[in-house]
Amino acid sequence: MIYLLVTAAALGLWLLLLTMLAFATRNPDVDPGPPTGELREESPALVDLITGNWRLCDEAAAATLLDLAAKGAVQIEEIGPELSLVRVREPRTPLSSYERMVHEHVRALATDGVVATGALAEGARNLGRWWKSFRKKVIAEAREKGLSRARWSTAQATLLTAAAAVPAIAAGISVAATAKPGDRGSGFGAAIFGFAVLVGLMGRLNGERGTAEGARVAGYWMGVRAHLGAGQGFAEQPAAGVTIWGRHLAYAAALGLARRAVTSLPISVPADDRRAWSDYGGMWHVVNVRYPRRLMWGRPPLTMILRGLVAGLFTGFWLWLLGIVAHAVLGWPEALVMPVAYLGAATAAGVPIAFAIADLTTRTEVEGQIVRLRAFQTGSDGNDNPKYAYWVALDDGHTRDVKALGIGEAQWGTLAEGDRVRARAGRRLGWVEEIEILGRSRHRDASTYNDTGEHLLNAPENLGEVPILPARITAATADGGPAGLVTAADLRRVFGIEVGPAGPYPDALPTPAWLSVRSCRYRTTAGTPVTVDVHAASGARSGYLVVLGHLLTRVEGREVAGVGGGAMLYPGVVAARTGQGTFAIHVHSPAGPPPPDTLVDLARTAAARMEGRSPVA
Repeated sequence: MIYLLVTAAALGLWLLLLTMLAFATRNPDVDPGPPTGELREESPALVDLITGNWRLCDEAAAATLLDLAAKGAVQIEEIGPELSLVRVREPRTPLSSYERMVHEHVRALATDGVVATGALAEGARNLGRWWKSFRKKVIAEAREKGLSRARWSTAQATLLTAAAAVPAIAAGISVAATAKPGDRGSGFGAAIFGFAVLVGLMGRLNGERGTAEGARVAGYWMGVRAHLGAGQGFAEQPAAGVTIWGRHLAYAAALGLARRAVTSLPISVPADDRRAWSDYGGMWHVVNVRYPRRLMWGRPPLTMILRGLVAGLFTGFWLWLLGIVAHAVLGWPEALVMPVAYLGAATAAGVPIAFAIADLTTRTEVEGQIVRLRAFQTGSDGNDNPKYAYWVALDDGHTRDVKALGIGEAQWGTLAEGDRVRARAGRRLGWVEEIEILGRSRHRDASTYNDTGEHLLNAPENLGEVPILPARITAATADGGPAGLVTAADLRRVFGIEVGPAGPYPDALPTPAWLSVRSCRYRTTAGTPVTVDVHAASGARSGYLVVLGHLLTRVEGREVAGVGGGAMLYPGVVAARTGQGTFAIHVHSPAGPPPPDTLVDLARTAAARMEGRSPVA
């Protein structure tokens, strides 16, 4: 009894700790601002995040596409009540990382630069991975702007994990102490199980949370929501309405006010198993796919012959047994018992066997485009291993209603939706014996996008994604030195320039000899010759690097809030001090210094990364 009391007490204390931390890390209250139609700089995806209790909703991707249309990166046209098209354009301004994901997905689907809006769910991408990458990139920007942060810090996650071991061990000891002599090992299993349950409970409470600045900005956007929802009629606006309403429709979608437009842009939802979009033949159209019951359809001929024999034996046996009973009870003629059994057996076996023989001797050839590849579980073997039926549906360009064909697992695994193929299949059983790929799907490469090269961040949906032992990043130890603070991807995102890998800094800095500074230089690979120098220092006296901008420009700088400590902005130079060191970024271009906002944006990224909480790699 004492063991149970100790376990219960340990569990209660841990739950109390969890409750206290959950309360302390709850999202701040958002006070809606006054109704207004003025839009701020935050993107629709960011607005979706901060106004959705810091959880990104499905409409964020559709809202991003509408925003791209408003900015001219794509064009949405309504051709008819059942068809709207998206035309891909070259972006006129640099796109953020998650905007590029949406733009590249649309480009990968497009035929001659055009894709139907209903086909936006198509493609060979891993949707779960795509959405996770999109979500991380949005959260990365939210953190850069100081609008959100991880709910639990690494220290809090470590504390909860370590504390969870106490009731788990207590439960293991309790089970071991009360178990039979031969079952002492069950205590270890109970401890492991208990620990896993508690960590899982922690994961359910984990996620992103807002900052005070995020709550203030969210309140402003709630005021925008009140204005947009006060009779503008956005709920029934089609996606093509963005040509009239512009970015207001994109923000209405992000704020949950443009249901029709969001539904027509299924970027973040899985493709429908039974309704596919195809451009085979040159024009986008819908293909309805049926998956017939596998009584005889979608099975190999040889397997069907065996099943026919089994069905014949089974049917014949039961007809013979019923005939014997009918003869004894109802006086059914004994001479008819065996003939009826044979006839029933022959019928049950003859039909599938005849179909199988016909498909073995004569097959039909079908050429078209794969619109659906699906694997449905049909049961399991004796070892509880799942068994699947594999289907391939082809659009041959002649009919809008197709029956999926059965296919072997080995052949199924070599195919991709969008492949142009020639298949030899049985007409009666619908089984593919041979399939030849005539043209590879253009969607194949769309699933290999880089979702780790730009944004490696701790934005967990479950506690298992939280690193228990933090990796300290400083100016002196960051991967690649100062190049680990600002990457080529950052410069492409912020300034829209393409640079090569970081090289050595060729000049001498006007800093004292006692200040140890590590530097690197980026150079553009084409266009205007722009150089970006990144300098970093660590230690107690590293703060001297903040005045580097004054030493280089001889201009009095101004303080910048929200970027490290004591950040200073000069023409073309920004510097900031953090708890891990100090950095300075110098951008030199023949066209003059970049806009101050872009430098501050880049500095936020570098400061966050230097402190080890960076969303950007």
